[in-house]
Amino acid sequence: MSVNDNSQSNHISVKIKSPTQVLDFSVRNGIAFQGLCAKHKTPIEFSCREGDCGICCIRVIRGAENLSEPTKIEKDFLQAMRADPDERLACQTRILGPVEIEADYL
Repeated sequence: MSVNDNSQSNHISVKIKSPTQVLDFSVRNGIAFQGLCAKHKTPIEFSCREGDCGICCIRVIRGAENLSEPTKIEKDFLQAMRADPDERLACQTRILGPVEIEADYL
């Protein structure tokens, strides 16, 4: 499935994989995962939206360098949870370039 956000001309590719589907999006540079997920149905779930619960944990398959740097809140949470190096909290992350992630894998 392919979904486009035509509000800007500076679009980037985001691929979200889950056990049951693969979604392709074309989004504007700098959008937060929260914004993407508010606009489109995705397998990424949110609860606190503040980096306190971990329900929005995603695994980065490709393009980790195209995501915003982890916030202090995110770093602290992921360290406390002994997360793998390729895991991020979607609620704390902005998309700055092409990326492929896996959601709903736990």
